[in-house]
Amino acid sequence: MGAPQEDFLRLYATSPIHVTRLERLLVAYGNDDDERDAFARRFISWDRDCPHPEAARVVSEILAMCVDRSGKIVRLSDDVVEASIRWTAEETSLSLPERAGRLRDALSSSDPAAAQSLFGSRSIKASSAES
Repeated sequence: MGAPQEDFLRLYATSPIHVTRLERLLVAYGNDDDERDAFARRFISWDRDCPHPEAARVVSEILAMCVDRSGKIVRLSDDVVEASIRWTAEETSLSLPERAGRLRDALSSSDPAAAQSLFGSRSIKASSAES
């Protein structure tokens, strides 16, 4: 495990159980340590660009719960992940728990348009193995 992955876990794991979930998340977002390090760096960068101190942590927890029928974490595109952090930070008309619930519902939906409708006019891809 590279330093970016360790930083990711240190920043977003709030308890020992979160460490395991986030390790699984990193595995879903990279086929090897280099790809997982790159994803961790991008995620941390999106977090730093965001004005809300908890948005990325909340998103990391939700992403770790987006699973398919077999229980495998569904890998969303980087565009969706970044938009999720931005939306969670910027949608101040809702409380943080309300934002988390809506985001969880949209990202877990089998309807690819659910995330797009939540994020409004932002152009995003629903899921991708490429990003």
